[in-house]
Amino acid sequence: MSKATIWPLRAQQLAAGLDRIGPRRIVLAAVSVVTAAGITGCGGISSVPLPGGADTGDHPRTYNIQFADVLDLVPQSAVKFNGVVVGSVKKISIAPDQWTANVKVEVKDDVNLSDQSRAEVQQTNLLGEKFISLEESKNSQGAARQDPAQPIPLARTRTATDVEQVLGALSMLLNGGGLAQLKPIVDQLNTAFGGREDRVKSLLNQTATLINGLNVQKDNIVSAIDGLAQLSNRAVAQKSQIEAILRDLPAGIGVLEDQRPQLVSLLQQLDKLGQVGVDVLGRARNEIVTDLKALRPTLQALADSAPDLITALPLLPTYPFPDSLLPGVHGDSTNLYATLDLRLLNQLDDLGVGQGDPVYRAPDSGPQPKIDPKNPYYNGNGPRLGYPTITLLPLLNARPGPNTPPSGGQYSVLPTPAQNQPFLAGAAAMLTNGKGAA
Repeated sequence: MSKATIWPLRAQQLAAGLDRIGPRRIVLAAVSVVTAAGITGCGGISSVPLPGGADTGDHPRTYNIQFADVLDLVPQSAVKFNGVVVGSVKKISIAPDQWTANVKVEVKDDVNLSDQSRAEVQQTNLLGEKFISLEESKNSQGAARQDPAQPIPLARTRTATDVEQVLGALSMLLNGGGLAQLKPIVDQLNTAFGGREDRVKSLLNQTATLINGLNVQKDNIVSAIDGLAQLSNRAVAQKSQIEAILRDLPAGIGVLEDQRPQLVSLLQQLDKLGQVGVDVLGRARNEIVTDLKALRPTLQALADSAPDLITALPLLPTYPFPDSLLPGVHGDSTNLYATLDLRLLNQLDDLGVGQGDPVYRAPDSGPQPKIDPKNPYYNGNGPRLGYPTITLLPLLNARPGPNTPPSGGQYSVLPTPAQNQPFLAGAAAMLTNGKGAA
């Protein structure tokens, strides 16, 4: 039988069947077919637009968020920012090369997230629906904005614990989980702590004290850690120098090893030197103590004169110029008025020549020095322990010579010129205070 014969036969059989079904059933079958075709063309009930929801406006923002687990989150779920509904979930897909879920959300235009914002899948109540919660971190003020082309990474997303996870963990604990091993653990703890309650209490108290001490020293610990970090950074920066030192260190150690006999001999000689020094100090102990005791008055006098020394030190650099000289200084020059007595007789007189034997003169102020009666110069030139009375410079309040002005003597810088006198008469007059030569 050919195909041309088969098709007319099947068409006749179909027409006969439709006559038996009736027109009413044919209409119902057509409606069912159209409805099934419409439902098949949809992506699912979740793709059907729901009434209500957040109004995102004419220019909404779109963000992509990565989650390790979205639980039973579905499209059209709410998106909240700081607890307020601002958008909805538009699409949930799986990353092609990762075991993560990509969630596309649409929010209002005024929700401008920073690059430090966080996203979390939460639940409205114990058995409620899931939604996405968006929040800004505490340090997000002044941060850059989140690029809509870049997804919010896993490091800034998480999934809240839901009831199913809690019940599942509780089921694992109760059904062959860790609950069966809890009794042996408690029994072992009772055996370990039995009769040692005081020690355990003391251990806990010491632990609390240690933790409190660490808490008090928290800033110091942080500073120490920062210091170690800086040290590590410096060590890393000087890595080449450290490597060079470690590379050359064996050669240096080899040199020390070669010079070991000399080092040992040096230490032995130092030991002998120490023994000799101890022996010398032991024998000269009394003399050293005597010398130190003899130095005590001198050191004590220096200590007592410390205020005067401190006062005099600023004046030493200005010697021999007094403070009254400063008003006369103009630029790099100053005025100086000086009277010089260069006559030989006056100079010798100032040095004590022809003044007789010096007589001891007690200090005008301050503590009186001790006088040794055995001193042959006592009441003569004066004891050596006293202040010196013979000096190259005139003493303060010293007795002036007979030719020292203004106490006495008339002199002139040059004698009056005379006629018909020898050549050396002028020089002789200067030596004899103008009396001339014999």
